[in-house]
Amino acid sequence: MTGAAVERVYGRRPVADHLAAAPGTCQRLLVARGARVPEPLLAVARQAGVPVDPVDRAELDRVCRGNHQGVCLEVGGWRYADLDALVARAREPGRLPALVALDCVQDPRNLGAVLRVADGVGAAGVVVPADRAAGLSAAVARTAAGAVASVPVARVTNLARTLERLKAGGFWVVGTAAGGDDLYRADLPVPCVLVLGGEHRGLRPNVRRRCDRVVAIPLLGAVESLNVSVACGVVAYELLRRARAGGARP
Repeated sequence: MTGAAVERVYGRRPVADHLAAAPGTCQRLLVARGARVPEPLLAVARQAGVPVDPVDRAELDRVCRGNHQGVCLEVGGWRYADLDALVARAREPGRLPALVALDCVQDPRNLGAVLRVADGVGAAGVVVPADRAAGLSAAVARTAAGAVASVPVARVTNLARTLERLKAGGFWVVGTAAGGDDLYRADLPVPCVLVLGGEHRGLRPNVRRRCDRVVAIPLLGAVESLNVSVACGVVAYELLRRARAGGARP
């Protein structure tokens, strides 16, 4: 599955980072004539098979919304993994036997941050809905800081039905929402799918009904909720701690 839209990444550091993290999405590197672009950046583009085209600086000024430093990378064609591939990864030795599912998380920065968490704990991948949710993009890649290259993302038509399918395959479905059982007292069985709700409404009712259990992070201050990526980090690392203590991960 691919995305058709072409996005632009500009500035020498962002361009270099994107070339390293997601070379398969890089379509063309535009370089302002006369710009002193570092040779290592151009070499990476050539090694990735990305065409390097010189253009007038005025052209980059027109298409970029900030300081492009003489370089602009056109990206697109994001590829999503098949759900079965994520399931297979969850069963690999030495990997945390868990997936992360996001229920209509719309901010690409949150998706990027969740990918970083998934990479950090060694989770098998991330599942997102196709509609009303952030998908892979240049903004996600910037926040993920390289995790788009190491964490596969599956995009599904119906998240509730996908959770049912995963349950039939032996996964426990653990939702996170206010009013759930205390995270630090609740059972967290593996293999599992950690399900986190969107920024505004949390878990949708039809998704919450598919959860085998719902856990909540204790909040002892005045704040009533945490950012979805922060909550993902708290729950995922608690799952990792227990999995390692129980011998589910080396």
